[in-house]
Amino acid sequence: MCGIIAITTSSKTNVSKMITDSLKKLEYRGYDSVGVATINNGKIEILKDIGMIDKVNKRLSLENLRGTIGIGHTRWATHGAINQENAHPHSDCKGNIIVVHNGIIENYLDLKKTLKEKGHFFSSETDSEVIAHLMEEELKQDNPNSSKINAFKRVINKIEGTYAITLIHSKDPETIFLARKDSPLVIGVREDTKFAASDIPAFLEYTKQVIVLKNGEIATLTPQAVYIEKNGFRVQPKPVIISWTAESAQKSGYPHFMLKEIHEQPIALKNTLNIDPRVIEKASNKILEAERIIFLACGTSYHAGLSGYHQFQRILKKRPLYKVIASEYETYSHLIDEDTLIIAVSQSGETLDVMKGLGAARKTRASIISVANVIDSSIPRLSQIALYTKAGPEIGVAATKTHTAQVALLARLALQIEHDVGLLNTTEFNENLGTLVTEAPQITRTIINQNEFKAKELAAKISNQNHAYFLARGYNLPIALEGALKLKEISYIHAEAFPAGESKHGPIAIVEPDFPVVIISPNDWTAKKMLSSTEEMRARGAYIISVTEEGHNIIERSDYPFILPTSLSLLRPITHILPLQMLAYYAAVKRGFDPDKPKNLAKTVTVE
Repeated sequence: MCGIIAITTSSKTNVSKMITDSLKKLEYRGYDSVGVATINNGKIEILKDIGMIDKVNKRLSLENLRGTIGIGHTRWATHGAINQENAHPHSDCKGNIIVVHNGIIENYLDLKKTLKEKGHFFSSETDSEVIAHLMEEELKQDNPNSSKINAFKRVINKIEGTYAITLIHSKDPETIFLARKDSPLVIGVREDTKFAASDIPAFLEYTKQVIVLKNGEIATLTPQAVYIEKNGFRVQPKPVIISWTAESAQKSGYPHFMLKEIHEQPIALKNTLNIDPRVIEKASNKILEAERIIFLACGTSYHAGLSGYHQFQRILKKRPLYKVIASEYETYSHLIDEDTLIIAVSQSGETLDVMKGLGAARKTRASIISVANVIDSSIPRLSQIALYTKAGPEIGVAATKTHTAQVALLARLALQIEHDVGLLNTTEFNENLGTLVTEAPQITRTIINQNEFKAKELAAKISNQNHAYFLARGYNLPIALEGALKLKEISYIHAEAFPAGESKHGPIAIVEPDFPVVIISPNDWTAKKMLSSTEEMRARGAYIISVTEEGHNIIERSDYPFILPTSLSLLRPITHILPLQMLAYYAAVKRGFDPDKPKNLAKTVTVE
């Protein structure tokens, strides 16, 4: 949530244009206001307002601020109303210090009270503004010529909570001060320019050399150098070269990122499944050593984890397995000890609820395997083994290619475990692995191409509806849950998913003629029972949409069937979600909404 970009350069280019362009690449994080500040001839210049970047830029000319150092921010409101005063950046009383902040300062009320007693005047309701005033107060204790980093470190020691902080001072017009705890902050390195941002796509156009700032680290950036320290000791990390291209973070002719990313799933799956087998074998061994296994995730990643949970349950029949929504971690904390393995699934690798759970788990010496899309992000760093999806940058808030890549990676791991426990001999394992690696990209491309028009046509039929049900059974339930989530989060059609047998215990009460009911029913053990559930819904006049496979009797009982080729059972959580991703996308477009920017949502959730 929220977006940060800070740039300092020795070139003669005004950074405000670079900042504004970089903020646009962070729009997917969700925001309600935007602001830019620069230092020009020793003076701070700041412009900010509520609204989208393009509209605010048109009104205020954000990109015309002068200077070679500056910071920008897109705010997703947590403290204080959505108005110009609460938009970032924020300044101290004298206007010499400018700060932007992601996260929550938990003790800001106490700090604010103390600062007011010392004569400070606040112009916003935000928690973030206290940082600028704290810096002002700390600098009063120092010699005017002393390094400002010492005052900055004292400020950081006084605040509690989560933060990614970027600060500049008019009397130090080349230096950006950074601090990070639980909210993501990455550094971009170029010979004459240094960048700090919430996420890599912000500066990918300018450099592929990235340093991920770690929890508890404090940094300063100048055009020529990066200085990082933690607990008073200097840290000298080596920049990582990012393989993504700037073009991969652009729309490439598609009307929206979400549609582009749906179509990128074949290559995302191919790249993800091309994982070093030694890493998978190591993860399998770690899993088989554990007495109990917990899948920990949120949202779409939780649905991917559920698919993995069902696969593992099939193989590890007597092993205690749990699936935990990360925000509910404390409910299960009594289960966690040194014999527990946690499989943490997160697209960004920075999901705060997951990080909090892992932090607590580490204190009990539990083992951790992570699945993430961003190399060297926080959650992989908390893990003994990090498994990376290779989906490339995903800009659309509604996860598509990262979800199927997560499912594929967990399926690959399940296949390895099945071999390692002796349920598959080497010949069978190699055959299944070859099928998974080869078929996943091919069948995905075929399903997208064959069903996109149908999804668009169906979206037009249901776009005037306010509710929909998604029904499945057993290991197909995660598909229904994810399909419902996609529809409601971007088209705002209220969608509910549940086990099909539960419909008789309440939900069927609101089914009426033309009520959309999506039935997930491949040719498996659930087929006959799903047909019975379909008939119950049809009897009440429901409009039956089925996601099924060739030869299934449910096709004849459906108003609108998506008929998919029969595939390996490991692939069904991938193949059967594809039409539902496209349905959600086209329903949002038909209803006049931007699927890339759903209201009230953000790509990476970094607040509790």
